[in-house]
Amino acid sequence: MSLNRKRALLFASLFVGVGVIAFLIIRLAQGYKPDLSTGTLRPTGLLVATSDPDAAQLFVDGKLKSATNTTLSLAPDKYEVEIKKDGFFPWKKTLTLKKELVTKTDASLFSSFPDLKVLTFTGATDPLLSPDGQKVVFNVATASASKRGTWVLDLTDRPLGFNREPRQILESAPAGRDFSQASYEWSPDFKQILVTLNKETFLVDASRLNPTASLVNITQSAAVLKKRWEEEEMIKNEAKISKLPEKLLAALDEAIANLEFSPDETKILYTATAAATIPANIIPPLPAASTQPEMRTIEAGKQYVYDLKEDRNFLISVPAGSEGSQVSWFPTSRHLFVVQEDKISLVEYDNQNWMDIYTGPFENSFAFPFPSGTKLLILTSIGKNTPANLYAISLK
Repeated sequence: MSLNRKRALLFASLFVGVGVIAFLIIRLAQGYKPDLSTGTLRPTGLLVATSDPDAAQLFVDGKLKSATNTTLSLAPDKYEVEIKKDGFFPWKKTLTLKKELVTKTDASLFSSFPDLKVLTFTGATDPLLSPDGQKVVFNVATASASKRGTWVLDLTDRPLGFNREPRQILESAPAGRDFSQASYEWSPDFKQILVTLNKETFLVDASRLNPTASLVNITQSAAVLKKRWEEEEMIKNEAKISKLPEKLLAALDEAIANLEFSPDETKILYTATAAATIPANIIPPLPAASTQPEMRTIEAGKQYVYDLKEDRNFLISVPAGSEGSQVSWFPTSRHLFVVQEDKISLVEYDNQNWMDIYTGPFENSFAFPFPSGTKLLILTSIGKNTPANLYAISLK
């Protein structure tokens, strides 16, 4: 055999070898595993098990497999996946793994031993959360004269998790206006507060103390101002709704109410007011989309979540006897915040993993999550002879 022919065969062998190795690497990256009994590559699905916090135990079909965060290659099938960590509520779902596709857990774990921390010490009445969930305005009526009035608490976290101190924005005068009896309304940009006391109305700055001498009574123009705010909100909502798929809008036209977008605007929470059916395949199906049970035929009086990215519609099954619960979005956009008469719960948007995260007393159904999603804000009284105050409940 000539030298040139040997070189050609060697080059061809190397070329084929590199191609085979590259093919094997690609297949292994796609989740294929060697099957020594048949001498073939067996397709698998990839389970990416992540949790917050991490280093939790990962169970698959009841068997401990690893700790989060990790990736497992498993044969295509249904699996009971459970994630556990001491001091936290467990996370559990039935997941369907498909060949060559990645299925993620994205499990948020919440503390099963919440810690209660007082945020106000002089009493708090009539608290009102800003529409963006970043601040709360409240009155103080039981403290000394200098502290009586209207206050604002910023709910955004400071470095190292410290809370911000409440700031007074209106001070009651000893022989004049008593702002501890005022009512209020947030402006659309959350920077101002419309305060009404008796027959007077004032527009005040939410970020500082507003001196009594500088207050201007805008009662005559208040109605016009409120109408303008309502129109601004209507324009914002219509802009959001216009982005919904046309087929979805047509199916749900005049059949839903109380529509609320998730914070990341990828899902909607709504209440059905009439029976309707959401057509299938409104958008092209996505690989590795949720395989949790959905319900595309809706019934009047029930609440649902529609996933705009995956075209999935989930019934939110509020526990029996809790039909009057307040359901809203949690900051993660993956959970719903459920305020019931005697407890506060979290549930994932696909109606999985219900958790009763607080079962203590709280007043007037006032309970909201902090913007970070790591704490809850409640109004409660600790003790018989103490005024109600604002408290933070840790979740992480």
